[in-house]
Amino acid sequence: MSDAMRGAEAMRRLLLRWVLLLGGSMALAELLRRIGLPASAMLGPMICGIVAGVTGQGLRLPGPVFPLALGVVGCLIATSLPLSVLASILDKGPVFFAGVVSIVLVSAAAGFVLARTGVLPGTTALWGSSPGAATPMTIMSASYGADMRLVAFMQYLRVIFVSGSAAAVTRFFAVASAGQDALVRSVPRAEGGAGAIGGTLLTIVVSTVLAQKFRIPAGVLMVPLVVGATLQDTGLLTIALPEWVRVPAYTALGWGIGLRFTPQIVRHALRASPWVILSTLLVIGASGVVAWLLVLCGETDPLSAWLSCSPGGEDTIAIIASTTPGVDMSFVMAMQTVRFVLVLFTGPGLARWLSRWIPSADDPSIHPSLSKADAS
Repeated sequence: MSDAMRGAEAMRRLLLRWVLLLGGSMALAELLRRIGLPASAMLGPMICGIVAGVTGQGLRLPGPVFPLALGVVGCLIATSLPLSVLASILDKGPVFFAGVVSIVLVSAAAGFVLARTGVLPGTTALWGSSPGAATPMTIMSASYGADMRLVAFMQYLRVIFVSGSAAAVTRFFAVASAGQDALVRSVPRAEGGAGAIGGTLLTIVVSTVLAQKFRIPAGVLMVPLVVGATLQDTGLLTIALPEWVRVPAYTALGWGIGLRFTPQIVRHALRASPWVILSTLLVIGASGVVAWLLVLCGETDPLSAWLSCSPGGEDTIAIIASTTPGVDMSFVMAMQTVRFVLVLFTGPGLARWLSRWIPSADDPSIHPSLSKADAS
């Protein structure tokens, strides 16, 4: 067989693998959507990506796809951040910030215990336990020596538990939860004309390019978020993200994380999962206590308090809050956003400081199944 024929055969096989990955991702995402799991359009592809990565399919996303997908998420979050969020923050005062800091400290303590006992290598548990900012914390963690795959495992396992608890609390308070179809319905539903869509896409592309050029930490998410929110609040842009933009972006995010998994990392994740689940449940319980205190202080209603304190991804909570009648959206997004920014900018320093008292990720006696090469 000639080199040209071998190359054509290899290309055909690669294309077939992508087609199978796409088909499986779409089917699983739809199944998760039907059972009412928020973030289904991202979790479905991520699970399929993990399967492809573990089975050695050799698939990798082209360079600019993942950053642009994060830019879409940034603008999506910006749609729920009007100037009223700032007013909500100023109005609530010390109680508001006390709630935010309490959840961050509880999560950091849970991550420190997991790291100190050697359940997860190095600072991985610290990054994986951060309450919110799931995608940027996952991406940033690799730059600070953590294992991004295990961080993703922790972060998105928590997303599943937080989503389930949010649905249960919503039903408990007898509030209609018709918006459980997650990412197929936006935050809020951000449809628009060709001009609005074009302006939004241009904002995403330019913001992402600038973030990468100036190497801003988590900039591919934060810059489109800040720029989009600013343009929206000044009336210069109506953010429009139709379904044909949102769903591919979340699919790319799921693949970008899932395809990085290997058999070794999956085995380690399964061994650590009981402790990670216990830690996650404890953090969710502590967040519920903080939410209860907010209600006692008269700051908001029980459901809004629960959603504002839930230690899940801001995008997932925004989806649930925006599609649930009776929720104080401004309060929820204000608290989630402040915690998001706090985690984003204090996370690296906190992880570095706490790492003085945890075992090194390079110690083979602690994690013999994870070599340094495999974790890279």
